Amino acid sequence: MSSNKRVAVSDETNSKRVRRTPVAAHADDCQDTECTGCAAGAIVLDQEVLDLSANQLVAMAEQEASEGTDRAVVTKLYEAALEKFDGKNQLPHAWALLSFAEYIDFDEYAIQAVAIADKSVNDDNQTQVLLLKGRANVLKVCLNQSNWADLDNADTDDEDEPTEQKVAGDKLLLQGFDEITRSLQNANSQMVLNTVTAFLARYDKRPLISSLRMQIMDTAMSIAYMTLQWDTGSSEGTPEDSDLALAACKSTLYWALAASACLVSEGEIEDRVRPAVQYLARHTNNADVCKLYAQIMLVLSGLLSDDDAALEAFDSAENALKQVLKINPSDSDARSQLEDLGISI
Repeated sequence: MSSNKRVAVSDETNSKRVRRTPVAAHADDCQDTECTGCAAGAIVLDQEVLDLSANQLVAMAEQEASEGTDRAVVTKLYEAALEKFDGKNQLPHAWALLSFAEYIDFDEYAIQAVAIADKSVNDDNQTQVLLLKGRANVLKVCLNQSNWADLDNADTDDEDEPTEQKVAGDKLLLQGFDEITRSLQNANSQMVLNTVTAFLARYDKRPLISSLRMQIMDTAMSIAYMTLQWDTGSSEGTPEDSDLALAACKSTLYWALAASACLVSEGEIEDRVRPAVQYLARHTNNADVCKLYAQIMLVLSGLLSDDDAALEAFDSAENALKQVLKINPSDSDARSQLEDLGISI
């Protein structure tokens, strides 16, 4: 779907390729309170960028989104890409629409993406169409207002509050997960990584209640484990620089947080996170890996009923955070977290 070619885009006002007008504008349907400008008129793309193909613009938009580039820049890149698609590139067009829909939480684009994909399905692209439809179904459930809050705790924003609320749209959610899992059973690792990454972005959508978040992360973790062959309980042999392994570990952390809030048993959580913990414990030369390992161990330390096991998990988290400071003494996040834990440095 996406080209490997990437052209750097900066969101600074003096960029040669992208310029912001003095006042950031908003699209009429924008409901994002944190949006700093999403309307097309707020961003000006350089001609060099506008001359790129539709697929190259989509690849650039996805890359910039993953790097946290200004929302208005990413939106403008997607819009420029969508204007270039024609009837000859139906499936890439459908993927671009879905990618944009997932980025801005707009289900109308997802519906359009599915309609276009259905028209283009053939023997060669059935797996891609199935994956697209699965992700679109998950997005629809995520955007259903009845899933956006715990009705039993409507007056609180504390996501740590346990909830047993049944997620509305369970049937559609399970259908989406089934479509995704089936489509990725024999897929290459890049397709799996793209899907897990999309789910990781979904984790950061605060309105999602813990039970919905847990189901999303469970699927992300399961398909990553399956591709990495961690579903056997072992992560041995996975290289240190594996992007998919890190994505699997992130989904493991987010699943564990949601599972703990939903009162999943400590034994089940321990079993599910073990392959990720084993992988992270073997690769301690990377600060990001150490921080991720520390976060998972802190979750375990808070839920294990055996005092010795809980203390061991806490000590592992402490050592991992100290290792971060050995690698990068100026890492303020690790230093701050150690201080919050009452650990002198």
